[in-house]
Amino acid sequence: MTTESKPTEKQDSKANQTEDITSHEYDGIKELNNPPPYWITLIFLASIAFSMFYVIHFHGYPGNGKDQKSEYEQKVAAFEKKKAAMRKEAGGGIELSASEILAAGAKLYTDKGCMACHGLEGEGNIIGPNLTDNYWINGCSEEEVTTMIREGKPEKGMTPYKNVMTDEHMEHLTQYILQTMIGSEPANPKDPQGEECQ
Repeated sequence: MTTESKPTEKQDSKANQTEDITSHEYDGIKELNNPPPYWITLIFLASIAFSMFYVIHFHGYPGNGKDQKSEYEQKVAAFEKKKAAMRKEAGGGIELSASEILAAGAKLYTDKGCMACHGLEGEGNIIGPNLTDNYWINGCSEEEVTTMIREGKPEKGMTPYKNVMTDEHMEHLTQYILQTMIGSEPANPKDPQGEECQ
């Protein structure tokens, strides 16, 4: 019985293989239809679904706030908020009035030695330009004046004050220059330099 059953098993195995052969054939080699197990297929499909969720959620879609521009704006806003809190804490939480800001700016003008290059009343001298007229070499807006105080212009003799004064102090000095000095008409002012501000 054993010898009779073996050919039957072999025949059944060959018949099953013949049924599982796909239409792919190359150089006499035929490909069996051998699909992967269901659990591997499920893992593969789950990986694709997760990757789609990951890309959409973490790399942004319109309005979700995860794109680079939104993240940058959020970080800048958080930094500005922290900076404002630090300023308030450093100043003891006291807000200065307009007259106090100008007085603080006048004191800084004297204490930081600005008069050495720009004159006692901002009239200018051999080194620095006149700060009392409406002609400016490096711009006359509040931001441009503050930037000039902060960064300076060493090649022209203007000292950068970013490591000497706080941002608040530089703003006070800027307000003093723009609101008090311009138009003050001191004695012996230096000739205008730069372009006239409108």
